[in-house]
Amino acid sequence: MFYHRLADFYDLIFPPEQTKTAFLHKEFAAVGARRVLDLACGTGTYALELARLGYETWGTDLEPALIERAQKKAVDAKETARFTVGDMREPDTLGLVFDGLFCIGNSLAHLLEVNDLKKALAAMRRVLKSPGRAVLQIVNFDSILAAGETKLPLIEREGLLFTRTYRPLGGDRLLFDSVLEVTCKDKGVDRFENRVELRPIRRADLDALLLEAGFTVVRVYGDYKYREYDAADSQATIAVAEC
Repeated sequence: MFYHRLADFYDLIFPPEQTKTAFLHKEFAAVGARRVLDLACGTGTYALELARLGYETWGTDLEPALIERAQKKAVDAKETARFTVGDMREPDTLGLVFDGLFCIGNSLAHLLEVNDLKKALAAMRRVLKSPGRAVLQIVNFDSILAAGETKLPLIEREGLLFTRTYRPLGGDRLLFDSVLEVTCKDKGVDRFENRVELRPIRRADLDALLLEAGFTVVRVYGDYKYREYDAADSQATIAVAEC
């Protein structure tokens, strides 16, 4: 229900960032990629950005409301990006192979069981041609687990506040609390709260799981500007996996 409601504000909260688009384009261009898959694509922002650069793009997400919005954006932009409801653990159901894929926005952490995580990464490897490239991004869980309760930077737009807090539970679980406050004219403030359990994936574990899934080279960065990953200070863990 929360993600269905979030769909109405998703693009306002998460507008396209040029550095992300440039990073993805550079990595996929390096292997001559033509067809690219966006897993857990949200409203399809980066699939559409890459479509504008000439890629044949596909996107899947479990939330129908997000996919509906992505499809509308593609029509409005007159782009041929294709979007469908789908599970990141099952990209094979598209019946296609890809030159590149990406799964960003901390989506992998929603896979609570390690076997589901292994299943997803192995499936990603199966749908990639060789040479191929996968870009996976999660938050820096090494830092969060060391620090304890961690608030992400406040997202503030006109008439909107979005707060996010991670609360480690110990072991391989943490809570992710998010609060969306929307100020409506003549209606006051609407407040939407969500709490979800996540699996905090450490950088070393992600490296090992990608290699186990059949990827041959894994590079890790701390942001989309190719800064070196720092377990203490980086906000993100961005893995580029080659095959």
